[in-house]
Amino acid sequence: MSVKSRLFVCGAVTVLGLGTTGCHEAMGVGPEPAFEGCATDENWATIDDYITSARVQTGSVSAPAFTGLQNGMSLPSSAAPTFKFQPSATLAGTPNGDATCPQFQPARRAGIGVAHLAAVSGQVYDLHFDVGGAQGYRVLTTRQSASVPLTTWQSWKGKSVTLTLYTARLLNNDVKEGPFQAPALSVTVTP
Repeated sequence: MSVKSRLFVCGAVTVLGLGTTGCHEAMGVGPEPAFEGCATDENWATIDDYITSARVQTGSVSAPAFTGLQNGMSLPSSAAPTFKFQPSATLAGTPNGDATCPQFQPARRAGIGVAHLAAVSGQVYDLHFDVGGAQGYRVLTTRQSASVPLTTWQSWKGKSVTLTLYTARLLNNDVKEGPFQAPALSVTVTP
């Protein structure tokens, strides 16, 4: 089932009042990531659809790149680091990314209120933190940086953490370029 089909089915189930069991999980794979900047659960579903169907491009000059981080580094557990990245090794981008979004709009039917999040156009990053072969944390963001909550970071003391970074250029939540995957990096969280 395509991402748009899953979204339609889950939306219909909600409107009909049949409950949403299974719909939230159908949005993407694994536990829900943290969303930063303009990133939304629709972006999560779209990127996961590409990852699970092996349509992510690796080894491309368009792959995102970490900045200031090298494979095998040791990072202290005392403070959660901010991981920085850019659209590609040759394209620096901007720290806050290139996506813009009005996250709240007046609801037409019920007066003023929260509307569905606006579609995202621009670069979206998906950063996975795997610990012991399992997903430990995940962030979807339109910014060129992300961090892990300090308590989560400290729970990884003495462990190796593998960071995998994906990026895709979206136009109204649809992939226009990518997704691309950077080579995975491992870091050790020291006591």
